[in-house]
This record gives sequence, C-alpha cells and structure tokens, in this order.
Amino acid sequence: MAVYSLSLLTTRAQCDAVLAYANDKLETLTFRGQESAFHTSNAGEAATALADELKGLITYITAITPAVAALEPGDERTKLANELRRRTDRRDELVSRQSQSGPEVLIERELEQNLLHPLIPIVQDLINQVTAHRDTLTT
Repeated sequence: MAVYSLSLLTTRAQCDAVLAYANDKLETLTFRGQESAFHTSNAGEAATALADELKGLITYITAITPAVAALEPGDERTKLANELRRRTDRRDELVSRQSQSGPEVLIERELEQNLLHPLIPIVQDLINQVTAHRDTLTT
C-alpha cells in the first residue's frame, strides 16, 4: 500500500478534487487496458497466422526445389517452377511483413499490457485511502 500525504487534505472539497482526478486516471487506465488487450489479442493472432503460413511455405519450398531441378524441361517443370516462384515470392512478402505483425510486435503489445496491469490497483488504493480519509472529515 502506497503512502500519501492525506493529512494535508483538510476539507471534503480537497478530497473530492483528488477523487475526481483519481477516478479520471482510473477510467483512462481501464480504457487503455481494454485497448491494449484488444491489440495484444490481434497481434497474437496475426503473428501466429504469419508464422504458421511461413513455416508451411518454407517446408514446401525446401521440398520442391530439388524436385524442380530434377525434372526434364517441359510443361510439368515449367508449371512446378512457376508455383515454386509464387510461393517463394509469398515467403519473401511474409518475411518482410514480420516486422509489422510478427512476434516482435506481439511482445511489444504484451509489454504494454503488462505495464498497465499494476497501475490500476495503485489508483484504486488511492481512491480507497482518500475516501476513508474523507469520511473522517466534517467539512
């Protein structure tokens, strides 16, 4: 429990001003917490989907590359080479997008969310202490 200079609050009006500030802060933190949870959830889904697709593309490219080289020139080789090129391009696009929606972004979002969590109980504690102090005042 944090210690505040509540003895300096000598009127209920002063307590009300502090409570108004604290409640506003609590409302802001609660909103930021909800917003952060939403963004973290979205980042998690995007990072997971991106990683899963990337893993599948890398597996395909690794398996098909030697097969394309082993085929005799012809329609089948051209068709497979074109598919390999499309998937390689997609892999390159996903690798490029990782900086915008990959695991780094998810961890940044999680950090933001974890930084917010301890703040709400601190503000609630202040509200409880000021309310208790306010109840001891007559004016």
